[in-house]
Amino acid sequence: MKITRTAHAPAVLAAALAITLAAPSATAHADTGWSERPAPFALGTSGLNTIAAAAPDAVWVGGYQWRLSYTSYPCPGVYCATHVHQNPVLQSGNGSSWSWIGTPGMPGSGQILEVDAVSAADAWAAGRRDRPDGSGCGTAYVAHDGGNGWSELPAPDGLACLEDIDGDAAGAWVAGRADTAHDRVSVYRWSGQGWEPHDPGSTRIADIEARAHDDVWAVGTDSEYGDEAFAAHYDGSTWRDMTPPRLTGEGSALEAVLARAADDVWVTGRGRDGGGPAEARSYHWNGTAWREVPVPEADRFSLGGPLVEDGAGGLYTIAAPRSTADEVGLLRYSGGAWVREPVAAGPGGRLLDLAHVPGTRTVMAVGVRDGKPLVLAKD
Repeated sequence: MKITRTAHAPAVLAAALAITLAAPSATAHADTGWSERPAPFALGTSGLNTIAAAAPDAVWVGGYQWRLSYTSYPCPGVYCATHVHQNPVLQSGNGSSWSWIGTPGMPGSGQILEVDAVSAADAWAAGRRDRPDGSGCGTAYVAHDGGNGWSELPAPDGLACLEDIDGDAAGAWVAGRADTAHDRVSVYRWSGQGWEPHDPGSTRIADIEARAHDDVWAVGTDSEYGDEAFAAHYDGSTWRDMTPPRLTGEGSALEAVLARAADDVWVTGRGRDGGGPAEARSYHWNGTAWREVPVPEADRFSLGGPLVEDGAGGLYTIAAPRSTADEVGLLRYSGGAWVREPVAAGPGGRLLDLAHVPGTRTVMAVGVRDGKPLVLAKD
């Protein structure tokens, strides 16, 4: 995800804007309880990729600003590559007002893709630096605030494309597409001294979640080209393939995992029956076996977003429409079934990430609408 050159506003200007955004019109969605919240200030074409929360007054968001994209013509072969240039956005707040943090070591030419909150005084951010020509995934970027301010960490050099970070009290896990050209792996563990490589058995991990040092789940595809869904569990010494049996097949993938307990693990993604089109899929692990949980209108929506708790024993995930005739919305798991929950993101609105605020029933969603950051919440 990268772009043709525009005059980027100096990083000093953006960093100097300690920001409390003027509230948008409070468009309440009375049917489901969602409402629009003030979004962080950002310059030019901008958006939010990610959100994490440790408490009501400890919320982080990340994304991009000053984005410009173009396609080079003529295209070699049949694929036309998109080139992207942008500046990163990393801000913190309480869900209604925001303050600029900045990205140490990456003041420009990149974006923040993932943030993760361990506590109100311990947060992680990960993203990608743009290549000079704006092509491809760029290079990995990792930053950490352990209570004394944000600082950049040396990112693992084995990822061709960083996709996720999951922090804990002792360090962090990062995952993505492995640099297979140099025989690298898709998962790395930081414990304060450096990055330890892990090979879960797949070259592309989309989401990783650790409940403990000996209880880690990772999901993705069995190759960087997304041929077949993949899930694995790490017990502190060995990775074991845990892919749901019905998801073995070409064109399947797992994109999100939420491990609430050793016997309560959820994964979502896509699968297909025979030669039919791919459909949204959801599975639950009870500690012994996988059970498929039907997704309503599975052929109309993709489940490529995160899985989060709703604070009331249920779950949320993003239901991205496959057709412009359908509105972006959410799926909520409650009462033993997934139910569609409309969320009026507005024309052109896209939701990209969700976060549950610990200790509350508040769930927040972020994305982009009309080239500007979008924040929604439900209390």
